[in-house]
Amino acid sequence: MVKQFSYVVVGNGIAGITAVETLRAEDDSADIAVVADTSLPLYNRPLLKDFLAGRVSEDKLWMRPESFYRDQLVHFISGRVIDIEVDQHTIHLKNGERIGYHRLLLATGARARQLSCPGANLVGVTTLRTVDDYRKVLNYLGYVRRVVVIGSGPLAVESVEVFSQKGYQIIHILRHSTLWPEVLDKTASNLVLQQEWQDGVDIHIEEEISEIIGRNGHVTGVMTTKGTFIPCDLVLVATGTTSELDYLQGSGIDFRRGIKVDESMRTNAPDIFAAGDVAEITNTASGQADVIGHWYPALQQGRAAAYSMLDILDTSRFAHPINGSEAYAQPIHSMSLYTFDFAAVGSTRLPADEKGYQEIVAGPKAQTYRKVLLKDGVPLGIFSLGEQVNMLAFKRAIDHRVNLAPIAARIFDEDFKFTDWLDRQKVPTPVLAVSKTRNATRTRPMKSQPVSHSTNQYAQATYNEQQFKRQEEEYMTPTTNTNPYLLPIVTVPKPPEINSTRAFLVPVIPDILTGEYQAAHTTRSECIDPLWMETPLSQTQALTIGREADATMCINHQIVSRRHAMITYANGCYLLRDLGSRNGTFLNNRRLEPYSVHILQPHDKIRIGTAMSYSLQFRTPEQTGKALP
Repeated sequence: MVKQFSYVVVGNGIAGITAVETLRAEDDSADIAVVADTSLPLYNRPLLKDFLAGRVSEDKLWMRPESFYRDQLVHFISGRVIDIEVDQHTIHLKNGERIGYHRLLLATGARARQLSCPGANLVGVTTLRTVDDYRKVLNYLGYVRRVVVIGSGPLAVESVEVFSQKGYQIIHILRHSTLWPEVLDKTASNLVLQQEWQDGVDIHIEEEISEIIGRNGHVTGVMTTKGTFIPCDLVLVATGTTSELDYLQGSGIDFRRGIKVDESMRTNAPDIFAAGDVAEITNTASGQADVIGHWYPALQQGRAAAYSMLDILDTSRFAHPINGSEAYAQPIHSMSLYTFDFAAVGSTRLPADEKGYQEIVAGPKAQTYRKVLLKDGVPLGIFSLGEQVNMLAFKRAIDHRVNLAPIAARIFDEDFKFTDWLDRQKVPTPVLAVSKTRNATRTRPMKSQPVSHSTNQYAQATYNEQQFKRQEEEYMTPTTNTNPYLLPIVTVPKPPEINSTRAFLVPVIPDILTGEYQAAHTTRSECIDPLWMETPLSQTQALTIGREADATMCINHQIVSRRHAMITYANGCYLLRDLGSRNGTFLNNRRLEPYSVHILQPHDKIRIGTAMSYSLQFRTPEQTGKALP
């Protein structure tokens, strides 16, 4: 018997879960099924390094409750897909079940690459990909002194950094001559490797593991391809990932490194879409096809795929000069790369055919390195190591294919105001999220499920409309809970004028400010097309704002903190909280105290440092044709 569903999502990582939430928000009556081999709730993969370092407890990794599928009225089916009958709109599971679909999303993600050498199955040899992997590593640490880390990507580098800071003897083995060759050039790589070397890390370049040696089933050392024996107690394999594609053999679905998709996340098979670490996307600016495999693009791809499955994805902006697909076709990085602040947008890899390409490198400066890659004067990507730059301004130029040839020689000059120059060229705002068609309608959504919290987790406050002015200062003081991942509950009456409307953050200025905020900016015209830049607020999910790629609203700008602010919904009101940001969160030009909570009102102005400013807009379903999320 074949079970039939309107929408089936295979995989429950960030791309799959984002798609599920988007589908449910748009259609409350649809039958939605998730197929995955684990029912564990979504976890925050970028935080795993902090979990390994002991800075974050395991309970902070989980991004959705165990009741997620029940709350979303989603059928969870435990199993692994082994075959797809494209003509029959049916998938086959390993346990013999057959699942029918109207629209299918493949978001199966990727698995860590394993070593194939002798001894790879010894105790003390592990990959670094899942929560279970990191749990295993933490269990080993009681008897570990010497750690071998294999790999050249950011996961390998951050593991070297964590264990070095903990005082372990580290041996770092790189297959290539440089770190992260897909992004960094030799100069940037050497800057990081030099710091590793100064901290006592034993670095082996252009070397691989030929055999892992053990005693009584436990690893005791590794033998390299250069004949070197390295004693160790733990081997961490961080050599990249491989997309889950085995089940596609014979299906007719086109795949190479990943599943080939167009700008709408559609595959070559009817009614089948792909997103996340399994999707191979062609960047329209560079022409390069790649599996991006990063958090922020995967989130946007999941949303775009859901909109496509509903036939409401806004494709009007896919043509030059505004390329809407850049919201999920551009890699975005913001991290610590072995003590260096690192940020990058787009493609920084110089192709073999260098015709028409130009690399602009900032002047020499101690412990810093910055570079932008141009093709025929148009920027394809930028990275900055050791010094922050206005990444969002560069993304603005990348998204809208601005010719930077006239200013290429000055672009990194300290006295050159890049944002002001973009303003004078009338360049629109950067593309930060995919959008749906303006005339899209949806059914009345299900009511949000009540969420209970224990009083020992959250600080509670009371609010009374008549007493607000008198109590405002009290609520602006920090609570005893300073956990940036949690937001205090504020008990308030339910204003009908808010509950019957939908809330949006709408940009009120068209640029990223680099200097002090000036009141004159508020008189500028609002962004050229505010509806495609507006951000809807949810009554069930918190909106996080910050420079981290996993933030709901990622603002990759030096003014913005990694975790800057948060907006949530409780008891009929939207609540704004600053998360201890360095440059402040402002409400109506008043800076909020760190970790304080403020109730938002219609037309409030929210400013994130001096980077972005938004107006809180409320609209009724009759005004917008859109229902509450």
